[in-house]
Amino acid sequence: MRSRQKRSRPSSTSTGRHTAARAEAIPPVLPLIVAEAHEDTLVVTTNGDKATATTIARADFWTHIAEQVSALGVATRVEMHEPGGRVLADILDPPPPEPDTPGDDDTDGTDDGAEESGLVELTGEDFTPGEEILVALVIRHASADAGGRTRVLIDRGELDIDELPEPVEVVLAGRLSRTVTIRPLT
Repeated sequence: MRSRQKRSRPSSTSTGRHTAARAEAIPPVLPLIVAEAHEDTLVVTTNGDKATATTIARADFWTHIAEQVSALGVATRVEMHEPGGRVLADILDPPPPEPDTPGDDDTDGTDDGAEESGLVELTGEDFTPGEEILVALVIRHASADAGGRTRVLIDRGELDIDELPEPVEVVLAGRLSRTVTIRPLT
């Protein structure tokens, strides 16, 4: 009788965006938040605990989920069960922890050290709580044709930030909300 050896396969994800740091933060068993849809309301349970079920309006779904995932503090599987049997699922990461800053003597709340170090703060609004935000540098502008299409060729040599035309712009784009914010990098 021959013994069989178990072959290991490299793990992969559909998006290929796993990083070593994120893999360490994922617990062996993910917490599970389930939202069962009933017309305009949702019944939300965490880890199957019906005793702590919460009924919320559909409009409050993302705010509630962001608060729950943040409170859990680890990657969490979120499922939405629609009345017709359709199930939508995703794994959401909690927001990164706020950086600890030693006692600042600044009374006006501004951080002059960020300007000295070359850091620039950009802000955007109307994103879905907890969603991933893309941050992109604008290297060129293009126009759409009469059919609403565009074609852009990128020379990898153009990707040097010191060679970009002034003013440099940054795009913040929400993957879920599709919210787009464009800010100058000054």
